Amino acid sequence: MRPIGFSTGALAKGDFRSGLEAQRELDGVDAVELSALRDHELATLVEATESLDLHGFTYVSFHAPSKLQTLNEKTVFELLLSLPDAWPLVVHPELLQTPSLWRQLGGRLCIENMDNRKATGRTVLELRELFDTYPSASFCLDLGHARQIDPTMASAILMLRQFGGRLRQLHVSDVGPFGQHLPLGATARRSFARIAGHIPPDCPIIIESIVATDAIERELDAVTTVFESVLAQATA
Repeated sequence: MRPIGFSTGALAKGDFRSGLEAQRELDGVDAVELSALRDHELATLVEATESLDLHGFTYVSFHAPSKLQTLNEKTVFELLLSLPDAWPLVVHPELLQTPSLWRQLGGRLCIENMDNRKATGRTVLELRELFDTYPSASFCLDLGHARQIDPTMASAILMLRQFGGRLRQLHVSDVGPFGQHLPLGATARRSFARIAGHIPPDCPIIIESIVATDAIERELDAVTTVFESVLAQATA
């Protein structure tokens, strides 16, 4: 079974400890993404990583700030550089202002495809330009973003064909018209089921659906059902 878990930011905005604890004891959860989407959260989370209890998580990634507001690019880069080498560093393209800086991360740099609020990283062509600039970078496929840009999921399948060798993890949630991360609705489940068979069975899933504490297990079950049912059919 592939690693699966939640982004700490989805379960507790700005409170990584609560976001971690909310999923620690859930059956089947063995992946986590530590999230510092707002740059004022970054230094505190980076400093705390040495003391965080990550026992039981076989896969850990780290989500960089989505934009620069209180920190400059070099400071953000240096803070991310201090994190464990094994952790993919998920980055939005707009953060990558100085290519010579970010290329130093090699495959640790994990570029995420974007939604309709962004100026790049939304399509196969825009991603190809990014990976030409960062030839060693890996890829975080955000299925909610991909579906918002192309509800048929044809673009997502093309992304996998073009960049599947770089794929490091998935982001899974429904995504609203203004980029809000939502629990999976029936239409999103059907859309993601169409693409699930194109995704390697060992690719980690990070759930970004923003859900209340009493809905965490329900969302975990919904996402697991979409992807594991495809695996079961393939091995039947």
